Amino acid sequence: MSARGRVKRWANLASEAAGALLLVLALFWLFIMFLYALFPSGTPLKELMENRSGPLPARDAAGRLPEAALKALLRDVRFRRGDSVAWGGASEGMLLYSHDAVQTFDHSEATIAFAPGDLLLLGSNSLVVVTRLNQNIDTGYRSYHVQVEGDLAGSISGSRKVRVELATAGHLARIVPGPARFRVTPNGDNCASLAVYAGEARVAGEAGGLRVPAYHGVTLRKGVGAGPAVPLPKAPRLDDEKLLYKYRLLPPKVRFTWSGGAGEYRFQLSRDASFKNPVLDRKCAAPEMVAGTLDAGSYFWRVSRIEQGMEGAFSRVGRCQLLQMLKAPELTVGFPPESVEAGAYRLTGRSDPGTRVLVNGVEAAQGALGEFVHELLLRPGVNLIRVEALDPAGNASYDSRVVYGKKGPDSGGNQRQEEGGDAKQIEIPAQVQDAALPASGGVGSLEPDHLHHGEPVPDR
Repeated sequence: MSARGRVKRWANLASEAAGALLLVLALFWLFIMFLYALFPSGTPLKELMENRSGPLPARDAAGRLPEAALKALLRDVRFRRGDSVAWGGASEGMLLYSHDAVQTFDHSEATIAFAPGDLLLLGSNSLVVVTRLNQNIDTGYRSYHVQVEGDLAGSISGSRKVRVELATAGHLARIVPGPARFRVTPNGDNCASLAVYAGEARVAGEAGGLRVPAYHGVTLRKGVGAGPAVPLPKAPRLDDEKLLYKYRLLPPKVRFTWSGGAGEYRFQLSRDASFKNPVLDRKCAAPEMVAGTLDAGSYFWRVSRIEQGMEGAFSRVGRCQLLQMLKAPELTVGFPPESVEAGAYRLTGRSDPGTRVLVNGVEAAQGALGEFVHELLLRPGVNLIRVEALDPAGNASYDSRVVYGKKGPDSGGNQRQEEGGDAKQIEIPAQVQDAALPASGGVGSLEPDHLHHGEPVPDR
């Protein structure tokens, strides 16, 4: 083949390769355009893969300003951008834009903050979508449409800079501008309850809608007109606002009770008075709650009543203290001399206030400061006086003394009597004297079952 033929052949191959490459690029461009039309742009893939936890930039990709921020997240909370179908893990401080959604799962919570004092608290297993209504209108305030599925509590300040309308169970409720506190709770399929604790709400409907004033609530059902507004349940009254449980080793079961008959109640127990992180947050069907395995320390508790899905105000905050006591109570006893005339003797002493004092198994009368008095009958011969002090936790202190009762001039010699009369006159064996606890009257640490006494010797 001549040189001219080879050049012509290579030119044909080059033109064919260039044409094929251009055709592939054209097909790839058409494919990208098809994907763009089918799936609009949203959260970048890189952001989803990194699951970024830091705050988003002040403006999103479309140049929108943030409307709120996520605060006080608890456990599993997710978010979704309004222009995306993908959900990601939320983080505290994350900024929210119009049409964004927030979802919580079991035992999870999240707070949406629009401004200081303008907050929405999302409860467990709940979903909200926040949409700005007047984004392009300069009205001096921000108006939001909040779609609610689940449990949502709100607090609006008196600044009137934020206005909120709630959409739930097929109804629309507008919160009247001004200070307001409200709560939306699920109440079955396609049903929710709206409770207003402060301020006022208006539920859209015929004839101007339904007015829900402060401390009233309304049941909302899809496809059914709202109303009427009914008063919220009254706050229960606690039976005992100051509970004190003392124990030694194992914490006891703590019983909380309050006024009211059978019905639904919400019980909260917390380490702090603000109840931000309650130890227990349960619903019960009786006016009592029994809690076990609580650690030692101080607790706060409160109760609210629920009727028709609407929760009333909480009761006064009660206090509960679990006090672990490992130290035995103090015990001081004024024993009689080792040898004293038989007959009546007044035994006195002192222990810690609140303890029980037993003298030979009989409870002694005790004063408010711990002092006690007990009347003894000393019989002729050996008398063992055993004193016990028991505190409410079960700790005990013991003290004992062996006292010899001398016969009086009219005791009748060595006369023996039947059971129920005076004790036999006996001598004090040295073994008994040695076995007795210290005669100084100090607190003994020996258990009563560890006392050993010698055999009594009859009087001769």
